[in-house]
Amino acid sequence: MKISYRKIGRRFIRFTLFITILILFGYLYLYFRQEHFFFSPKILEKDYTYSFNQPFEEINIPVEKDVILNAVLFKTKGISKGVILYYHGNAGAIHEWGRRASLYTKNNYDILFVDYRGYGKSDGFYQKESELYNDAQKIYDYTKTRYPEKNIIVLGFSIGTGFASYTASKNNPKLLILEAPYYAWDDFIANITPVPKMLIRYEIPSYKFLENVACPIQIFHGTNDVLINPQENSKRLKSLYPNKIEYSTIKGAGHNGIYITKQYYDELKELLSRY
Repeated sequence: MKISYRKIGRRFIRFTLFITILILFGYLYLYFRQEHFFFSPKILEKDYTYSFNQPFEEINIPVEKDVILNAVLFKTKGISKGVILYYHGNAGAIHEWGRRASLYTKNNYDILFVDYRGYGKSDGFYQKESELYNDAQKIYDYTKTRYPEKNIIVLGFSIGTGFASYTASKNNPKLLILEAPYYAWDDFIANITPVPKMLIRYEIPSYKFLENVACPIQIFHGTNDVLINPQENSKRLKSLYPNKIEYSTIKGAGHNGIYITKQYYDELKELLSRY
């Protein structure tokens, strides 16, 4: 049987072109629809009724024309030392995030959880990076209407660490707490996916924001975090600003398990007792 190398070559070229076009279409889809990959919200009906095991106040914060963010404020039973403004992770909504409120209210702090656009009962959806920063600042501005700025702590978890870092860089809270932070969002995504960095439209450069943060910075990161690697992110931030950042590794904790460890509970209690 005679083998037609020319025919095999044409088939190979067609297959290669097909795969190349498929990859290009995939990249184009990701470029224009990447918010659907980065944000994984739980959407709640507007008439959804929250249920928590401690008193709370539901709040609506206008951030733009026709865009209102939904929030829940929990208050400590004792004399409040101030408030912790909590920027949560990329999944779920505050009907779930609010369950950890007692960690902070037991340490004499009120805590405010806010859902981003498209999360929970909040309006809208993000289309560009500047909207994230706009909302982060509007949330902080609202918080200042309820508490003196000297009594505000900003806390961010996972994707929320970038928003928290930005907020602290533009304002004067008394403390910034980052849990499982990334060095920069585009850098992080490019390292864990085959997506070229130039296609990632959201930079969220935490390392740049931290340069302009005047208050003390505390980082908590689990040693077993396989999503946001502590060596490539938290440790790099610490090495960049060794005199600004206190860095605590939570032994044995994964990405979502920091807050349930006794080490975190004890260290958080000690930290908040100083502020």
